[in-house]
Amino acid sequence: MNSQFPNTQAPNIQDPLAQLRDIHLPDPISWWPPAPGWWLLAILVVTAIYYILRWWLRRRAYNCYRSEALCKLDELYSSLSHDRLTLCREILTLLRRTAKTAYPDRSLESELTPKLLSQLNEYCSDPMFNKQMQEQLGNLPYQANPDIPEPLIQQLYEASKYWLKKHRRNPLSC
Repeated sequence: MNSQFPNTQAPNIQDPLAQLRDIHLPDPISWWPPAPGWWLLAILVVTAIYYILRWWLRRRAYNCYRSEALCKLDELYSSLSHDRLTLCREILTLLRRTAKTAYPDRSLESELTPKLLSQLNEYCSDPMFNKQMQEQLGNLPYQANPDIPEPLIQQLYEASKYWLKKHRRNPLSC
């Protein structure tokens, strides 16, 4: 044997590095179950969605008559544009029905035309049925063969359309 080298075959003194172990990382954070704050946020979001949806559905049901009346007005105008007298009567009837639906406690449907249009003006921020139109439409039932000018029909149609879109159910809110 070689004297200058120590005995390499002899058992090693325990190596301190051999005793080290690898680092054990903690388990990854689970996404379930969420923290209490996330539960609270989820409850708040679901509650908000519920109340917003409920409000939207009530508002839609509350204004359903309005969209039906607007569709009926357009249908009348397109189908009866050749017969101005019938168109005028049908538009006024539609306004009376809509007023009855919007204001059931006020019995506007039984009012004479000028008074009806004057009352309808009160339920809208911009009065669309002027005095001249009220007088002309009020005199129609008393004429033997009424000749309704085209501008009056156009004005009645546009005023009715505007009123149907913009009237308020509560007259104090205008």
